[in-house]
Amino acid sequence: MLSEEKKISELSLRELSIQAVQLWQDIEEAQLIASAPETQNNTSEETNTIGLVVQKLLQNQDAMAEKVDAIVWVIGKLKAELKGWEARREHALQLYQSAIEVRESAINKMVSTLLHLYNIGLISEKNMGKECEIEIRNNPPKVASILMDIESDNFPSQFKRVIATADNKAIINAYKLGIDVSNYVEITTGKHVRFKSKKTKKK
Repeated sequence: MLSEEKKISELSLRELSIQAVQLWQDIEEAQLIASAPETQNNTSEETNTIGLVVQKLLQNQDAMAEKVDAIVWVIGKLKAELKGWEARREHALQLYQSAIEVRESAINKMVSTLLHLYNIGLISEKNMGKECEIEIRNNPPKVASILMDIESDNFPSQFKRVIATADNKAIINAYKLGIDVSNYVEITTGKHVRFKSKKTKKK
């Protein structure tokens, strides 16, 4: 993280709690350890290190309310920063995409012009330079369009391909209705963590 952003994050968390600031700093330190050259290629190292920070925080059951608040506030801050970085990435991708499209367009126009010149007879199939060559070649055959309804009996069966896939939505709906689907599929239900702030009552 940029040093200026780090300072702003710590200041905003300091307004909430010192515990949140300490947790933030511990996670920053864990990320620095994980990004060290010897652990840089091991993504699980960072996850494990951060996990140990949270585990260490919660092992001591004292002041649990403050610790819960600290975790939720830090998670919220990380999510906010994540959105900011994602927005920056999107902007950068748009810049790259624009540059890519300009060059793709130039290539396509040059190729289409050469094909047009070949079609009207201005250039031949092989055009030799001193060191390079431009050759007009046939593309591999492809099906341009289907002229008959493939459901028709007259459409040859050897030209059809039927792909069968499981309807996961229908399976889950059946499972929720209490229908036994264990002979066909394995159903798993995991757990997820939800972070939220308590609503303050209006006085």
